[in-house]
Amino acid sequence: MSVHRRVSAVGVRHVRAVLAGLVLAPCVALAADCTASATAVGFGVYDAALATPDDSAGSLTVSCTYTGGGVRDVPYVVTLGSANSPSPATRWLTTGSFRLYYNLYRDAARVEVWGDGTAGSFVVSGSVRPGPGVGNETRSNTYTVYGRVPAQQDAGVGNYADTIFVTLTF
Repeated sequence: MSVHRRVSAVGVRHVRAVLAGLVLAPCVALAADCTASATAVGFGVYDAALATPDDSAGSLTVSCTYTGGGVRDVPYVVTLGSANSPSPATRWLTTGSFRLYYNLYRDAARVEVWGDGTAGSFVVSGSVRPGPGVGNETRSNTYTVYGRVPAQQDAGVGNYADTIFVTLTF
């Protein structure tokens, strides 16, 4: 996930988040080949004077293609890790030495931080049954990634970014 925040000279803050996937853990002796892909979590304009958080959402899709033989239902786990932050409990966008705190959630209420299962975070797990066994039909499950930048943060002018690593284990 690449997250950006721009601050203009008059103090209006812009935040854009883009979720980009890095797929790890190749398929071993399964009947499918699986990948993860994502769409942007775009925060748009962030105004530090507002008393409400800046919420947005994107999506993450797990797709599996039947490759023959073996197991038909493919279980998987999806975790999100941050390049900037040491823990999924506290994520931040950075530009230079400035930080703007935000987080990603697996629920619309923005209570369950989507991380790697550490520091009180949650993972997303599921399964997919790719194709009927004829050809290489792909089946997918799509999840919403909910983002939130807490209200009334003060940060310097600049383009803020973070990178989120999507790990798909199946």
